Amino acid sequence: MTARSSAHSEALALAQHDPLTGLPNRRRLLDAFPDLTREVKSDNFRAVMMLDLDGFKPINDVYGHEFGDNLLRSFANRLAEIVGNDGIVARLGGDEFAVISPIFDEKSDAAGFARRLLTRISDRFEFGERQISIGSGIGIALYPHDGYAITELLRRADIALYRAKSSGRSTYRFFEVDMDASILHRTLLEQRLRRAIEDRQVNAHYQPILDMDTGRIAGFEALARWTDNDFGMVPPTQFIPIAEDCGIISELTRHLLNDACRVARDWPEELYLSFNLSPVQLQDPALPHQISSILEQSGFEPKRLVLEITETSLVKNPESAKRILNELTELGIAIALDDFGAGHSSMSYLRDFPIKKVKIDKSFTERMLVDKQCGAIVEAILVLSKGLDIDAVAEGVEESEIHEALSSNGCHYGQGFLYAEAVDAEDATDLLKLQDKGRLPFTDKTDAA
Repeated sequence: MTARSSAHSEALALAQHDPLTGLPNRRRLLDAFPDLTREVKSDNFRAVMMLDLDGFKPINDVYGHEFGDNLLRSFANRLAEIVGNDGIVARLGGDEFAVISPIFDEKSDAAGFARRLLTRISDRFEFGERQISIGSGIGIALYPHDGYAITELLRRADIALYRAKSSGRSTYRFFEVDMDASILHRTLLEQRLRRAIEDRQVNAHYQPILDMDTGRIAGFEALARWTDNDFGMVPPTQFIPIAEDCGIISELTRHLLNDACRVARDWPEELYLSFNLSPVQLQDPALPHQISSILEQSGFEPKRLVLEITETSLVKNPESAKRILNELTELGIAIALDDFGAGHSSMSYLRDFPIKKVKIDKSFTERMLVDKQCGAIVEAILVLSKGLDIDAVAEGVEESEIHEALSSNGCHYGQGFLYAEAVDAEDATDLLKLQDKGRLPFTDKTDAA
């Protein structure tokens, strides 16, 4: 009977805990919630939080399931370390975790608790010789303010998590009533985007990059554009993060880059094509091979391709990013650092990574004539790029006065609405024809400056 009782207790414990992390599972969380809320007085509350790992699926695919399992265990340990014995951490499945916080008196206490969780999560994970940095969002619902039932609180915290992830990396959001409509909109948008990618309805448009010295087009940046029958024109700032979260960004990139290379193949040989990579893709060792295959199939020369990356993609996993970028440069592809100055802006990136171009973030370019700090930053980037023999491209050039100021400070390349917005492949070809005839539509604007 003792053995039977022990076996029964062990089976019950196994049924209520996640075998990988040892944390309580969903069943245990649901059972424990009434006891946790019984302790909450009328002027107190507990926070129900939902978390997941940013970009876990590609990490799991690239490094293997054993690495992914180790990462989940370490992530779980960090959560349990912060929550302690006054709350509970549960793994709900996959990379999805829930936290019931200790009892708080003020909403600001819950915010501070969320910040502590995010800070601990952001510390680099080390597994042997491999190091990796990840992020996480946190969605928060409050008991009893946002509901009494744990299932409803988890649902509302999950909605807040979606809002947190769409607001940027490693942030938190409290549930608000209007989020229900917002998450429905996002879910519908995700469904439409999947179908649009399958039907190749997301297309590349091309924005010219001007050589300020000659007044001629030096190249084009390919930008994703999508118009839905019901939602209308959906901004890339909306659908690109959704594609990254859903794991379909690689499929979208292959489709767009393949089409863009076939279009750019027919441009004059001195023109280059600039194309953005998602931070998620710089964790995939197969990326250089995939891009090489696209170039080979399209007949586009690697030396005419510039791949734009962000500083965030370098911070996330610098060792992996460096290997991948070195392989790409060995193919003859140039690497550009996009939005330079707006992120971490570490000078070591320009030293340690094979960067051939920097793109000055438009937030500085647009205000360089009215904000001394912005003007000084633009000048400093131009001096730095000249000293390192790196091309600088100023984004967001919308006024002729800014064009003139950039040119007089030694900036050789510009991009922005002063010259042209992003246009489809046919209109890009028309721009090149006008250039051959000496009749570029924006030449008069820049000459006047």
